[in-house]
Amino acid sequence: MSLTGIKKHVRILEEAELVSTEKRGRTRHCQIDPKGFDEAGFWLEEFRRNWADRYDRLEKIIEQKKKEQEK
Repeated sequence: MSLTGIKKHVRILEEAELVSTEKRGRTRHCQIDPKGFDEAGFWLEEFRRNWADRYDRLEKIIEQKKKEQEK
C-alpha cells in the first residue's frame, strides 16, 4: 500500500473519530480512540435490532402461510 493510500485511510478513521493522530518530529503516531468505537457499537446494535425485528416478522409471516397451506 502506498503512503498516500495509508494517509487517506488514516484521515477517514480520524474523521470517524475511531483514531487520533499526533505528529512527533517527522513521524505521525496513531492511537485508537475507544470513544469512537462506543458510538459505532451503539449504531451497530440499533441496526442489528432493526434487522432482528424484520426477520422475526418474516418468520411469523412464513409460519402463517404454512398453516394456511396445511388447511
